[in-house]
Amino acid sequence: MVSWDYPPRCLSPHVLPARSHCEELTWHPPRGDGQARVVRWTCDCGALFYELCQAGGLRFIRRTRRDHSIDESDRWQAREADAMWIALLHGLAR
Repeated sequence: MVSWDYPPRCLSPHVLPARSHCEELTWHPPRGDGQARVVRWTCDCGALFYELCQAGGLRFIRRTRRDHSIDESDRWQAREADAMWIALLHGLAR
């Protein structure tokens, strides 16, 4: 007999809850200035999920809610964007 996990285990990382001293990111409406490549993403099983995107040599974080509203963070060089992504995952940025 096969044993299944219900609900199935998520394959993408989850964002930890925001810490009391987390950094507030600035969120903007999507630019709509072309295609962005998704570099990393979080699990989409919750009320919102995040994607680390790259476009035009810069990276940014895209936040998508279940109602399909989308926001984008400021744009940064890869090193700074990767640091913000890690901070977001660990509850140090929102």
